[in-house]
Amino acid sequence: MPAVKPCRAFELDALRGLALLLMVLHHLIFDLRYVFGLPVFAFQETRWFIYFLQPLFLNVFLVVSGICCTFSRSNTRRGLRLLLVSMALTAVSYLVSTLTGQAFYIYFNVLHLLALGILLYAWLTRAERRRNRSQARADLLLLLAIAVVLGAAWLLPFFAEHGSWWLLPLGLPPKLDYAMADYLPLVPWLGFFLVGTLIGRRVYQDRCSAFPGAPAWLRAVSSPFALLGRHSLIIYVLHQPLMLALLYGLQALGLL
Repeated sequence: MPAVKPCRAFELDALRGLALLLMVLHHLIFDLRYVFGLPVFAFQETRWFIYFLQPLFLNVFLVVSGICCTFSRSNTRRGLRLLLVSMALTAVSYLVSTLTGQAFYIYFNVLHLLALGILLYAWLTRAERRRNRSQARADLLLLLAIAVVLGAAWLLPFFAEHGSWWLLPLGLPPKLDYAMADYLPLVPWLGFFLVGTLIGRRVYQDRCSAFPGAPAWLRAVSSPFALLGRHSLIIYVLHQPLMLALLYGLQALGLL
């Protein structure tokens, strides 16, 4: 395993890796209960899981992704590449749903959201440089955007009847007779990504760890999660098809 740069923000890698691991585990228990129909993991239907635990690790992942976005000097390229990956994921999910007869349709999930969030931040920083705006003014724009996105969540229920495919990314999908997989609209979730960019601009201006004096034991304990965090995209893209292939294989062998 290559050595980690001393300046690297290991805490961000570790937090993102931990959140990613929790998302993977969530998909596993979801598949076992709702795809394969096993009478297990019923706690997914409890209020504490739906309204606290699941949003918690999603928010951690989004905030850390927003912070890491401020480290990059090529966000436009990163955002466009991620947008292509997310579109390919949508196409593959449509193909799998057609072949299996099950609703695995992914129209707008965390990858779509991150792609648009990264592109939005790239536009903001480019405008900041071109117009020679101070960081304080740019941060004020970020605060305004955060307030608008999070505040809009309170208005969504009043417009639910006007959902359409065009408004699906904003949190107003059309009425469907099936559930979308991993649906994560811009409202309110983009707000948490933008919170991360604001934290990154203020706390991680030198693009280094905020805890340079962290003890060796803490770095050692967090290193497995940090490894996951450094490869989060490839893990997120591949984990679900690999898990489903494994579970279908176990089912075919009569082991599930």
